[in-house]
Amino acid sequence: MAGRIVVFGATGYTGALTARALVAQGARPVLAGRNRTALTALADELGGLEIAYADAEEPRSVRALVERDDVLVTTVGPFLRYGHAALDAAVDAGAHYLDSTGEPPFIREVFESYGPRATRSALITAFGYDYVSGNLAAGLALDRVGDEGFRVDIGYFVGGGDLWRGLTASGLQSVAGVATARMYTFRGRIHEVRRPRVREFQVAGRSRPGLSIGASEHFGLPASYPALYEVNVYLGWFGRATRLAARGRVGAFGARAALGTLARVARRRAGKSTLTSRIVAIAYDAEGSLLTDVHLSGGDPYEFTAGALSWAACQASRGMAETGALGPIAAFGLTELEAGCAMAGIARVTG
Repeated sequence: MAGRIVVFGATGYTGALTARALVAQGARPVLAGRNRTALTALADELGGLEIAYADAEEPRSVRALVERDDVLVTTVGPFLRYGHAALDAAVDAGAHYLDSTGEPPFIREVFESYGPRATRSALITAFGYDYVSGNLAAGLALDRVGDEGFRVDIGYFVGGGDLWRGLTASGLQSVAGVATARMYTFRGRIHEVRRPRVREFQVAGRSRPGLSIGASEHFGLPASYPALYEVNVYLGWFGRATRLAARGRVGAFGARAALGTLARVARRRAGKSTLTSRIVAIAYDAEGSLLTDVHLSGGDPYEFTAGALSWAACQASRGMAETGALGPIAAFGLTELEAGCAMAGIARVTG
């Protein structure tokens, strides 16, 4: 019997997108959150769905949402502040878990602290534009080169026409400056990083800079590709402000906040999102020679996140073969993940 799907944070921006995407796929999720009025309105809009009250600051209310083999999808952030109630509830109940976080320290907690405890649950963190699409691009590259794949570099980039105009470097840094947590990378094992690095990627025929960050790829990819020694992940959302952001130690908290603000501005201007996304993964051998690269492309990262979460929740509701903290490839398989991402709006393109 398939488990129920519960969307915690259903009336937030990403949560509501995810609930709509689930219904479009034929699911009837339970909508959970603090605002009963907003929950009722969304549930009625989507065909009379079940609703449930839950507040991350009242852990018992979150635990009451799920039982064994249910799927808890949470979009309630910032996750370092509000995310633990849902994680604890899933592990305690033996429910499967998905979230939309982009926060590196929280991702690390899921893998290092919660994963070993999750003997009956599959915990799949950061299942959105960041960092599902990078896991996919890197997996496709590594699958192509086999055990020669020693290192992989992954870059995330967005565009949006006039969306970036008028945003000064200092303005972007002030939005993103809430991220002061120390980042990490993978070289044989997880290492903390004192200062982020900047590197250039060739994206759609031009050079674009990326800022190094901690991500789920650092945990998920080595588990699926044992010959892999080094994983590097970069955000290219800052454009010309990338080097300034590197000096300010800006991480994924701020990038997500900036992107969310800019996405809403773009929608108000154009009536719909003008954001586009591009993901690059480059595989190298042990001598540093480039072996292959894979490019993915799609539209609005937030719409992709909702589609990816809804696809993964439907898959997980049918049962999971593995438990513990899983990367996207370990959770669903590379072929299935590529199909799910394509359905959600991101697919392979030529460089």
